[in-house]
Amino acid sequence: MPLTRSWLTAFALMVPLVGLHPAAASGDDHSRARAAVRDGRALPLERIVAQAKEQFGGEVLDVELEEERNGLRYELKMMAADGRILKVEYDAATGALVHVKGRRHHPDGPR
Repeated sequence: MPLTRSWLTAFALMVPLVGLHPAAASGDDHSRARAAVRDGRALPLERIVAQAKEQFGGEVLDVELEEERNGLRYELKMMAADGRILKVEYDAATGALVHVKGRRHHPDGPR
């Protein structure tokens, strides 16, 4: 089926709209996190990051604030000092370590 000019125009107009969604969601996450800290439902992210670095060493690669049934959780993706890639979850209100999932990082590729 040949592509018509109107179909291509419609597609071209839709592509920028798709790109707006993640940015809008990201802005919403920051607002939600600030409100949670302000309202006392979450500890500041800096405190959680410092705790994670103290417990596991290494560097934080990514952070998400997730709403769970039991409240808010900070989910951190880290590269530990020993090279493992970890997903570490903390209770956002108390700072308690809830879950750790990890895998070995192989510099020569996945195994």
